[in-house]
Amino acid sequence: MQSRYSFFCILSFGLLLAAGSCTKKLNTNQVDPNGEGVNLLTGSTVFPQILTSMVKNKLGANIATGSDNYDFASQYMGYWARSNSFSASGSQAEMESFSYLNSFGDGNWQSLYQTIYDMNFVMAHSVKNSILPGAARALRAMAFQDLVDQFGNVPYSQADQPALYLEPKYDSASTIYQDLAAQLDTAVTEIQASQSTTDDASDIMFKGSKPLWTAFANTIKLRVLLRQIPNGNVSSVTTQIAALQQQVGGFLGAGQDALVNPGYANAVQQQNPFWAQYGYTPAGVAVQNYDAFCSGQLMIAFLDSINDPRIGYFYSITTANNYFGNYFGETGNSSTPTSNFGPGILQSASAPALLFSAAQSFFMQAEAVQRGLMTGNAGALYQQGVEESFRYLTVPNATAAADAFLAGSSNGMVNFSISANKLQTILYQKWIAECELDGLEAYSDYRRTGFPFIAVVSRAAPGQPMPQRLLYPESEYTQNPANVDAQNQTASDLFTPIFWAQ
Repeated sequence: MQSRYSFFCILSFGLLLAAGSCTKKLNTNQVDPNGEGVNLLTGSTVFPQILTSMVKNKLGANIATGSDNYDFASQYMGYWARSNSFSASGSQAEMESFSYLNSFGDGNWQSLYQTIYDMNFVMAHSVKNSILPGAARALRAMAFQDLVDQFGNVPYSQADQPALYLEPKYDSASTIYQDLAAQLDTAVTEIQASQSTTDDASDIMFKGSKPLWTAFANTIKLRVLLRQIPNGNVSSVTTQIAALQQQVGGFLGAGQDALVNPGYANAVQQQNPFWAQYGYTPAGVAVQNYDAFCSGQLMIAFLDSINDPRIGYFYSITTANNYFGNYFGETGNSSTPTSNFGPGILQSASAPALLFSAAQSFFMQAEAVQRGLMTGNAGALYQQGVEESFRYLTVPNATAAADAFLAGSSNGMVNFSISANKLQTILYQKWIAECELDGLEAYSDYRRTGFPFIAVVSRAAPGQPMPQRLLYPESEYTQNPANVDAQNQTASDLFTPIFWAQ
């Protein structure tokens, strides 16, 4: 079975392994469209599909349905909203009214689990001493964190053993988090022990680089640990973060974005996933989502308030020669022209897809130092985070432009030296840097810290607080009923915080 959105890997291995959390076994008698037996696949064959699937979840169409992804979180966080030209219907109406059906999360759930099974295959079927098993283990930790951050308790300990558990049990979210930190340590050990092999050619992110994969795994572990501050087992997390700073390899540094590029091109089914979902067809015609969505007025208003020069990179200028957007859940229609995705985000059909940014790495380090969890200079790390955001957006002379912006501002939400709440300043600038790039991370920070402050979450649901999770998907109630029923979830649990936000 071939994923209709995959053109670089001949087979989406996870689709053969499972639907939902785990209900099917691999049929080794199947053949792919090019005539290669499934039993002849190797880790290097499958590894590119893992990376393309993960960036599709984050940035555009995923392999499950071609429509469900993390854009619900981007809309929550004020990055973009439905445009004046369209009325809310279907899943968009569910989002804006907070009246979610169980079917809403099916795409993310199935895509992530299918990708996790791909990761398990890579870990077991790669060339000896290959970097791929360690890299896949690090990516698997990232995928499971995304699942927990959206759903809470999920199948984990039994979810990678389809021969033994057709209906895997659910593990507590906090227990999963503890094991993810350990898994990332194992990933670093495996990466460090690896050698250059023929498998390196299938690494479409870091090209087999041990230093970069090590830094990536450490950075994801910092995210796992930091997510549990100020909640979770703070004492244990504090100890682990202090030890992590001494870990070999450090964190993702300047210019070290985790970028996936299997050979994106301006051709059918070969475009960068965000461009394909929200930009233009190969013929240059705007796709429906380009017109259906516009910029978020929440973010535009904040960027205006701090005179941020990145506004023209996040958003396009309107025909009225200004920047203007809609609020999430806006119910009225207006003829006022709105901004769309800007050139720093909608870069090109062939641009690499961002999985994790260097800016995020620096902001997380700045937060850890500011909280006293690591040693270092929080202000310098904060400044590097802003510089990296400018660089990614392709601002000319990015470092100098960022430094001038920071030093020239009299606003404490920009100028770290005069900030009255330095932690808030770090988190607000992280929110900006993630604009239209990582809504799920910003949504998780919001649930964890309360930043940014959002007075009205949805104009279609005034007075309603921000949802805290997605409901378990419909597929689980049909394929894993006993275990999902044991979670006793009701519709009101949409507003029950994940353990690290309680």
